[in-house]
Parts: sequence; C-alpha cells; structure tokens
Amino acid sequence: MLSLKDAIEALCIATRANGRSKRTVNAYREKLSHLLTYLGDVDVTAITTHDLRRYVASLWDADLSPFTIAGRVRAFKRLFNFLIAEGLLETNPTVGIVTPDPDPREIKAISKSDLAALLTTTEIGSAIDLRDRAIMLLLIDSGARVQGLAGLRVSDIDLATRRAVVTEKGNKTRLVAFTEPTAEALRAWLDVRPQNKGPWLFTSSKAGRLSNRGISHMLNRRAKQAGVTGPHNPHAFRHRFAINFLLSGGDIGVLSKLMGHTSVTITIRWYGRFAFSELQRQHEQHSLILEMLGGKNDK
Repeated sequence: MLSLKDAIEALCIATRANGRSKRTVNAYREKLSHLLTYLGDVDVTAITTHDLRRYVASLWDADLSPFTIAGRVRAFKRLFNFLIAEGLLETNPTVGIVTPDPDPREIKAISKSDLAALLTTTEIGSAIDLRDRAIMLLLIDSGARVQGLAGLRVSDIDLATRRAVVTEKGNKTRLVAFTEPTAEALRAWLDVRPQNKGPWLFTSSKAGRLSNRGISHMLNRRAKQAGVTGPHNPHAFRHRFAINFLLSGGDIGVLSKLMGHTSVTITIRWYGRFAFSELQRQHEQHSLILEMLGGKNDK
C-alpha cells in the first residue's frame, strides 16, 4: 500500500532531487494538501477518476478562482504522472480530467509615473540609493524575475556587452539584456559596493545577499517614501517591461524569449491583448476609410 500522503512526499523529494527550487516543492505540497484533506490518507491505487472529478467539482462549488482550481488540478496530474513513471501505479485516474484554462488576470504593471517617483527617491546618491536605483533599472530594463536578479553574482554581469546571466525557476539560466543607462547605474553601484559581502551583485547591510524578500521590502519602503500607492512589486516591473515592449511595436515572439517563457503561448495569453492594440493603432494609421471619410474612432 502507498498512502496518498506518502505519495505526495515522494513527489516532493523527487522534485527537489531533480534540482527544482524549494518554492516549487512547497507549491506542490500546498496544492496537494487540499486533495489529501478531501480524500483522506487513502491508498493511491484506490483513487478513481470519479473521486478526482468529485474533488474538482467541490473546488468549483467553493467559488475558488479558475486560476486556483487550475493550479490544484495540474498538481494532482503531476502527482499521478509521477507515480505512473515510477511504476508505483498501473492506471492513471487523471486521464480525461480537464484542466481549467482561465483567462489571464488583470495585469498589474507599475505605471510610468510611479516608476519615475520611485527613481526620484534615489537621487541623494548614498550607497544604498545607488544600489536601489540599479536594482529598479535592471528590473524594468531586463524583464528579469526577482529571483534571477537577487541571485546575480558580480561575475554574471557583463557591462561591456550589457548582458547578464540570470538563474530562474530552479536552475534554469538565461541571458537578459539591458541598456547603457542601466549599465551606468550598475557601474556606480559597483564603485561603492562592499567588498566583504561575497560574490553577490546586490548585497545587504545585514547579510551577504539581498534576498527576493529584501528587494520587495526595499520597493515598499521606496514607495512609501514617494507616496506611490499603485502596483510596485518586482513582478509589476516585469509586467511594465512586457507591455512597454509591445506598445512600442515589439514582436510578441521576441518578447517571449526576452521574458524567458517556455512557450510563446504563455506570452500571448498574458500580453496578446497589448499586441493587438498595437496592431489596431497601426490599422487606424493606414485605414482607407479614415483617409476617405475623415474623423477618428472613439475610444
């Protein structure tokens, strides 16, 4: 007998052993804990497709968001696929269960005015100001995830070519690009960066490396100082990077690579509406009807 609780733990151990992050492991454990609560610690061989469908139906009945339900369904599908691959189960009860495909949530990007206000708080030019300015510019200029930024070592960044190697989503590495103003901000920070904090690019006064949470706390502190109340978390910077790229006429396929998405489908799902708005703007610039009859569309 293999209990559901032991099966979940086996998946978590295997996931971590395969090099995935603790955050990913904890996400599996959290999502699957709800299935464990619903079914109890039963033998996994006794779990049927009907059991899983009843569980999914209970999630809808609880008025959970489609995103939450989709995440829990993907988690238990991952569990049973793992058990099949390990030879611990002969039949997969998840076959035929549909994963919800919700529309993207409203994208909460930092506004240009709020970004300018945050940058204004770094103008005094202390060492901390120079560090925080470099962080904000690199976030908005590269589109990197916060964990990739926090994990940067000095050796990961090349100011001459304006490139950096970030490690995101476990152990996946990728190149990100940035522009000369960001390179100048990084040079200014490196000139005053403490040398006794290890190899990390962005250091903390209390520890060697400024953590993901430390970057979030820094942005909250700067937002309070600037009177910013709109979205200003690290992912809001990433959203602004993507939106600005598309509204400036950038190609969504190129954006997918710049964002480090595994598929352009993900990029289209989140940002496709902005790509279309750019197409619509260009359509109006070259519209025969507007040329002949004049006027413009109401917005």
